[in-house]
Amino acid sequence: MSNTKKVLNDICDYAIYNHSLKLEYGDELECIQSSADYYQVKLGNIENSYTNGEEIYYSIDDNSPKVGIDLSIWWDYYKNEKDDFSKACLLGFLAIKSILQNKAYCKIDNRFWLARMDGRAKSINDVSDLSKELQPFSNHYQTRKIKKELRVHWNLKTYSHYTRGFYVSFQLELEQLIFEAEKRRKSTLEKQHKEREKKARLLALQKLGVSQP
Repeated sequence: MSNTKKVLNDICDYAIYNHSLKLEYGDELECIQSSADYYQVKLGNIENSYTNGEEIYYSIDDNSPKVGIDLSIWWDYYKNEKDDFSKACLLGFLAIKSILQNKAYCKIDNRFWLARMDGRAKSINDVSDLSKELQPFSNHYQTRKIKKELRVHWNLKTYSHYTRGFYVSFQLELEQLIFEAEKRRKSTLEKQHKEREKKARLLALQKLGVSQP
C-alpha cells in the first residue's frame, strides 16, 4: 500500500530466485539470468537481484501463506500508477487466492480475509490489529466495495445469504457455488436439529426418571 514499486521488485527478485533453484545448469548468476529470461524480465543488476531474492527466500517461514501472481497483473501494477483502492483490490484478490489454494470454493469471514490481505496467516480479533495502511479499507462499506470490484473485474464468485461469512470461488459458476453453500447449510441444520433432539430426549428421560445407558 505504501511502497508499491519496491514490493513489486521484491516479488520479481523472489520469483526469479525461486525459479533459478530448479535449474540444473550454470552457476548462480547464470541461473538467475535464465530465470529472468523465463519470466521475460530485464534485470537492471543481476547480482543485486540474486542477493535480494536469496535474502527474501530464506527469510520466509515454510508455514507462511504463499500465493502466485499472474505476470499480466504484475506488469499492470508495475507499469501503471494505481490508487489505494486498486491496491486494496489486488490484496483482496491475492488473499482469497491464498486461502483457496487448490480448493474449488470455501467459506471465510471478513476478519480472516482482511488478516490475509495484511499478510497474516491467522484471523485477527479486531480490525484495529491491522496495519494502518489497510485499516481505511476494513469497514463494511469498503469491504463490500472491494468484493463488488472483484466480482465484476476479477472473476470472483461470492455468496453470503445468511451464511455467517461468505463463500468464494474462482472456479465454480455462481449457481454451483450457491448449490454447494446451501447443501452445506442443509447438512449443518440437520446436525443441529439432531443435537437438539438428543438433548431434549435426555432431558425428558431424566424427568421421567428413566436411566439412559
